[in-house]
Amino acid sequence: MFDNDYFERWLDSEASKAMEKITNHESIDQQEMMVLVLKAQTNHITHMEQDLRGEMIALREDMDKRFEQINKRFEQVDKRFEQVDKRFEQVDKRFEQVDKRFDTMIARMDKFMIWSFSNTFIAAGIVVALVKYL
Repeated sequence: MFDNDYFERWLDSEASKAMEKITNHESIDQQEMMVLVLKAQTNHITHMEQDLRGEMIALREDMDKRFEQINKRFEQVDKRFEQVDKRFEQVDKRFEQVDKRFDTMIARMDKFMIWSFSNTFIAAGIVVALVKYL
């Protein structure tokens, strides 16, 4: 639709003609003055575009660095969670061991209570038999 190269070549040639008049101390008309203003604006826009591109590249690089740092932090957090998981597994194993010990202790207490009851019952039977026969 609009060829920038053609426009820039035309603007450069018109601006150089106007600048020749100025350097020769000739007067320029309003159209030539507008060409110089337009040339100054296009130069300004070009410099701003270059600066903006440079800043965008710098911002992109900075963002990439920050994302890399964030990724490293997430990796560290993942490692910490893995360590916590391992600790919970160890605690779970310890609770299983304690549970086994508790079950063993309850079984031993049950056997002791049965033994105590049977010995008490036998002793009571002996006492009753002795009292009956004496």
